[in-house]
Amino acid sequence: MIDRENVSRPLPMSQLDHNRSLLSEYGSHVLPVLNFRRIVLVRGSGSYVWDANGNKYLDLNSGQFCSVLGHSHPDVARTLLEISQTLQHTDTSTLSEAFLRAARKIHDCVPEMNGRTILLSTGAEAVECCLKYAKHIKERPGTLSFDRGYHGLTHGSASCSMSRDRIRPPLDHSYVAPAPFVHGDADDGSEVDRCIEQFADVVTRQKEHIAAAIVEPILSGGGFLFPPRRYFQEIRQICDDNDVFLIFDECQTGFGRTGTWFHYQQLDCIPDFVVSAKAMGLGYPVSCVIANGDTVPHPKFAMEYFSSHQNEPFAGALVTLLIDQIETADLLATNRRSGEHLLDQLAALAADFPLVASPRGKGLMCAFDLNVPAAFDSKQAGDKFCAIAQENGLLIQHCNFGRTIRLLPNYLASPEDFAFLADRLRNTLASFQLFLDQPI
Repeated sequence: MIDRENVSRPLPMSQLDHNRSLLSEYGSHVLPVLNFRRIVLVRGSGSYVWDANGNKYLDLNSGQFCSVLGHSHPDVARTLLEISQTLQHTDTSTLSEAFLRAARKIHDCVPEMNGRTILLSTGAEAVECCLKYAKHIKERPGTLSFDRGYHGLTHGSASCSMSRDRIRPPLDHSYVAPAPFVHGDADDGSEVDRCIEQFADVVTRQKEHIAAAIVEPILSGGGFLFPPRRYFQEIRQICDDNDVFLIFDECQTGFGRTGTWFHYQQLDCIPDFVVSAKAMGLGYPVSCVIANGDTVPHPKFAMEYFSSHQNEPFAGALVTLLIDQIETADLLATNRRSGEHLLDQLAALAADFPLVASPRGKGLMCAFDLNVPAAFDSKQAGDKFCAIAQENGLLIQHCNFGRTIRLLPNYLASPEDFAFLADRLRNTLASFQLFLDQPI
């Protein structure tokens, strides 16, 4: 019987010694901002990581969607060593060759934008930078974002996210529009039309206050929603008609994950700004703002922006490495094929397990919903599912308050990795069903 009182079932004592001893010795020094896993990782290679006890896990989310060439990739190690022996850091007003090469590489990935780039550290920092310039240029204080969007945890970025109600003090002029509740490519006309109308209504009523609309082209944390191409083309026109910038937050979708350099390139919708992060740092803290070349000539770009870690040489070197790897190995096409294979695996699971609902995805950005009875708290059920998966050698995450399991593997994940995933997910689903079947 699975213990309902605990979110994760303890491993046998003999298997906990090293993990538990490390957590016991050092855990009291850690801020308790999360309910951390009861394992301590010590190394990784490719798609796998190992804990302090030597237990092996398939990492289905590339760390936090960042280590897209896998763990301990030799070219990443070589690049970091070379840059550490060449130029560690520059002051904010001095550029390095490594950064300039990366900026040119990014420009060539987005020719339709004629993009110009600043490299920063985190997605939230890049969002803040982007919003700062948008508000300064338009001389308006407000933003419009999706009700289910996620843009970070700083005060400003969280105020544009689905966590906005928990921000204290609330940020004025933070406006909300509903995201179309669309799971796949199918365009539910009535739902999409309703959301377009509400977006237009907010913009036209508040256009004196709104500087920019910031949207995710695929809403990840909000439940893996896929607004169709038509939706984005319509809101692009609405923004143009009302002199509002359109910002795409591609922190998760950017740099190849969905099979193109950026997901906006699949939508025939060119934004004024793109924010990205995660994949571009290969597991290290790198983000960017790419401004449309038609926007940059605005004289208010003369406003200074400076951070201790902007346009870093190591960031430039890592971005260049990633782009070169994607081009050399044709990883954009690989990600499209691998994503289709992963979706086939999830569809096969859905056929055998009613617990698996709505498998969906683009490239290597896939998800499915947990079809859990309404009597169960979705967050606790999601925690339980991920805990059972961990016992079966999988490190996975839920989102959408526990209702959705998301999978963002690294770009070099192999068919063998996906077969391992399918096998262990079957075991996980069987155990999870036993948990749900126990009397409450």
